[in-house]
Amino acid sequence: MKGKFLFIFWVSLFSFVQLQAQTWITGRIINANNQKPVSNAHIILNKGKTGQISGANGTFRFFFKKKKGAFMVEHLGFKKQTVFFKANGDTTRLPDIQLQPEIYALNEINVKAEIITDKKTPVNVTTLSARTIESRIGDQPLPLIFNSIPGVFSVREGGGSGDARLSIRGFQQDNVALLLNGIPINGGENGLIYWSNWLGLSEAAANIQVQKGPGFSNLTSNAVGGSINIITRTNHRPKGGSITFQMTDYGNQKITLNLNSGKLSNGWNFSFLGSYYSGDGYVDATYVHGFSYFFSANKQINKRNHLNITLLGAPQHHGQRTQRLTNQEENEYGNKYNKDWGGLDGKILNASENFYHKPFLTITHDFKINATSKWSNTIFVTYGYGGGKWSEGFHYAPSIFTYRTPSGQIDWQTIYEQNATNQQKYVLANGDTVTGYSLHVLTDFLASHIHTGFTSTYEKQFSHKWKLTTGLYYSYLNSYLREKITDLMGGDFFIEDYAWSLSGVAGRNQIKHVGDIIKVDNNSIIHRLSAYSRLLFTDKSWQGYLAVNGNNQWYSRIDRFNYISNTKSPVVSRTGFDLRSGLSFTPFFQHNFYVNGAFISRVPYFKYVFGNFNNTPVQGLENEHIKTIETGYRYQNTAFKSSITLFYTRWENVSMLSNEYVQLSDNSQSRAMIHGLNSVHKGIEVSFRYKAGNNVTLGGIASFGDYRWQNDVSATLINDNNVVVDTVHVYARNLYVGGTAQQQLRAFADFKIGKTFSVHIDWNWYDKIFADFDPINRTDPADRQQPYAFPAYQIVNASLSLPFRIGELPALFRLNGYNLFNRIHIETGQDGLQHDLDTFTGFWSYGIHFNLTLKIYL
Repeated sequence: MKGKFLFIFWVSLFSFVQLQAQTWITGRIINANNQKPVSNAHIILNKGKTGQISGANGTFRFFFKKKKGAFMVEHLGFKKQTVFFKANGDTTRLPDIQLQPEIYALNEINVKAEIITDKKTPVNVTTLSARTIESRIGDQPLPLIFNSIPGVFSVREGGGSGDARLSIRGFQQDNVALLLNGIPINGGENGLIYWSNWLGLSEAAANIQVQKGPGFSNLTSNAVGGSINIITRTNHRPKGGSITFQMTDYGNQKITLNLNSGKLSNGWNFSFLGSYYSGDGYVDATYVHGFSYFFSANKQINKRNHLNITLLGAPQHHGQRTQRLTNQEENEYGNKYNKDWGGLDGKILNASENFYHKPFLTITHDFKINATSKWSNTIFVTYGYGGGKWSEGFHYAPSIFTYRTPSGQIDWQTIYEQNATNQQKYVLANGDTVTGYSLHVLTDFLASHIHTGFTSTYEKQFSHKWKLTTGLYYSYLNSYLREKITDLMGGDFFIEDYAWSLSGVAGRNQIKHVGDIIKVDNNSIIHRLSAYSRLLFTDKSWQGYLAVNGNNQWYSRIDRFNYISNTKSPVVSRTGFDLRSGLSFTPFFQHNFYVNGAFISRVPYFKYVFGNFNNTPVQGLENEHIKTIETGYRYQNTAFKSSITLFYTRWENVSMLSNEYVQLSDNSQSRAMIHGLNSVHKGIEVSFRYKAGNNVTLGGIASFGDYRWQNDVSATLINDNNVVVDTVHVYARNLYVGGTAQQQLRAFADFKIGKTFSVHIDWNWYDKIFADFDPINRTDPADRQQPYAFPAYQIVNASLSLPFRIGELPALFRLNGYNLFNRIHIETGQDGLQHDLDTFTGFWSYGIHFNLTLKIYL
C-alpha cells in the first residue's frame, strides 16, 4: 500500500511539474476569402499523434510543452496549412490563421478537369491559388501572373487591355494548351489564345494549374510547351460575397460584385460574379470598356449524382497598338507612343481596335457509380461574335499608315479630304465608268463562331494501386470570317475589283457601301473526335502512368469570295495520336524523383491545311512530331519546398505564318508561310520556397534554356490580299527561337508587419531574349547572324495589403506597384534586315505603374 501511495505521489508531482512547463496556445481559424470563422478544422499536433477541432467561432486552445513548435491545420474544402509559433508566456495568442479555400472540395472535379492533387505524380506542375492571383494581378493581363513559374515568359503584346503574349519553354501560345475546367479553348483554326476574350477570368478563377510539357491531361494534343487549366469557382461556397473597387494611376477603373448563396434548403448553391471596367489605358489610344460575368449553379442531387452549370463571358471593346516601333521612334516619342491612331474632329480615331463577346456555357453531370467507379459528362457551347477594326485601300493605294502628321500620328484629315475630292475614273467590269469612290475605307474584320461538343470520362479504381481513366471528346467548330465596310471616309462608295478572287468579278456588283462585305467571306468547319485512356499505378513509394490518345479531325472550308457556285471544299481528314508515360519514386516522405516522356503526332492546324487561303488544301503537309523527355527531383518538408527539372524536346515538321493578324504597314510587305521547320528546346529549371515561421516566406526560381531552329526551309510569300506571290529559301538553321526569355531569375519575399500589414516583393531578371526572325530577311545563305538580342533587364514589383473593418464588415486595402525602378526595356518585336537595334521593330515596356484595390466582404 505504501509503495502504491509513493507511485501515485511521484506521478502526480511529475504531472504537476510538466503542467507548469506547458503554455496555452490560443487562436482563431478563418476563411482567407471572406474572413469568416472556420469551425471543425482539424488541428494536428506532434506529427499526428494528438490534435483537436476548432470551435463554432473558429477558435482553439491547447497546451504545448516547448517554447516553440508547429502544427498542421486541415479542413475539407481548404488547403492544408502549417503554422509555426513561439510561446511568450503562460498564454500565447496567435494571429488569425487564414485558410485558403481549396478547389478540390469535390473529388468529381478531378475526373473531368484533369487536376493533379497527388504530389507524387511524375509531372512538372504548379498550382496558383485564387488568393495569389487576386493579390498579384492588378490591371495586368492574366498571363503575366505566370511569370512566377520557371520557364514561363509573359509580356504585354502592344499594350492594349488583355493583349498579351505567353510562352512556356520557348513554345508560343499556339503550342500551349488553354483549358477551362478541363475543356480546351484555344482557337480551333490556329491554336492561338486571345486573352482579351477572357478579361474577367482572373476573378472567376479559383485555381489555375500549369503543367509543363505534354503533362497529364488527356485532351491537350497541342500541349507542346505545356498546358494552363483554369478552374472556376464551381464548388460549394459559404453564403456571402464581396464588392471590389480597383483603380490604376493611368485611369483604368473596375468594380466587381461577387455573391454566393451558400447551400439553400433545396440543395442548390449559386454563385455570381460581375464586373465593369473602363479607362484610357497606359499606352496612347488603348482605351477600354466592357464588363464580365460569371454564374455557377451546382447541386449534390444525392450521394451519387452532382450537377454543375457554369456560364461566363466578357464582352469588351479596346484600342490596340499593332504597328511596331523603331528605336528612333521610341526615343523621339516615348514608350507610350502608338502609331495606330490619329485625331479627327477633336477625337481619337484608332485604326486598330478589338471588340468581342464569347459566352461559354458548360453543364456537367458527375455520377458515382459505386465505391470504385465514377462517370463524368460535360456538354459545352460557346458562341463568339466580334472582331477587329481594319482598313483597305483600293487597287495599289498606299496604306493608311503611310499618312503621318508632324507628331507621328495618322493624318486622318488628309485621307478624308483625298477621298472626298477623288476625281479618278474607273471602268467597272460591266463597262460603266465611275468616279467619286474612296481610295481608303475603314472596315471591321469579323470573326464569329459556334463551338460546341462534349466530354465523357469514366474512372475505375481497380484496387488501391491501379486506376483507369478513359473517355471520349468531340467538338464541332464553325467559324465565319468576313470583312465589312464601316466607314467610306469621305468617298461615295468603294470599289471591290475582285482582282484577287479566283472567279474574278463573275457578274457581282463591284460598288460597295457601308455594311457590304469585301475581300474575305469564308467559313472554317472542323470536327474533332478523340479517344483516350490512362492507366495509373500508385503504391507507397512508386507512381507511374501510361496514357494514349487517338484523334481525328475533319476540315472543310466554304469560300464565297473566291468561288461563285461550288463554294465548299472537299473534306480533309487528318489523324493524330500521342503516347505519354511517367514514373516517380518517393523513397522518403520528403523526397520525390520523377521522369516522364512523350511522343506526339499532332495534326496541323486548319490555317496550314488550307494555307493557300482558298479551297485547295496544301499538298504534302505532314503531321508535326514532338519527342520529349523530362526528369526532376522534388523535396518538401513543413518549412522548405524545392524542385529541379531537366527537359529536352525535339519538335519536327513545324509550320509557321509570320505577321499573322497584323495590318501590314505598306504594300511592299508580305507574310511568309513556312512548313517543315525543326527545333530543339532543352534546359534546366529550379525553384524553392522557405517558410521562416508564421511571418516570413522566401523563395526564388531560375530557368536556363537553349531553344534553336535546326534546319533551312522554303517559304511562300503571301501579300495582304492572302495571295501567294513568291517562293523563297529561308536560312534558319541554328537561329535562336525568338519571343521568349531563355534565361530567367526571380526572388521574392512575403512577410507580415505586426498583425496587420502583409507585404510581397519580387525581383525578376530576364536575358537571352531574341527578336522573332522574319523569313523575308533570311534569304541570303551567307547570313547566319543571330537575330537581334534584347538587352537583359530587371523588374521589381511589390504589393502591400492591409485588412481592416468598415463597421461590422471585414475589408481589405491593397496597393500593387509594378516596375518600381521605372526600367524601360524592349519586350517583344521582329528582327530587321541587319539584325541590330537600328533595323529592329517592336514594343517597349510599361514604366512604373500602380494599382489600388479596396475589397469589402459582405
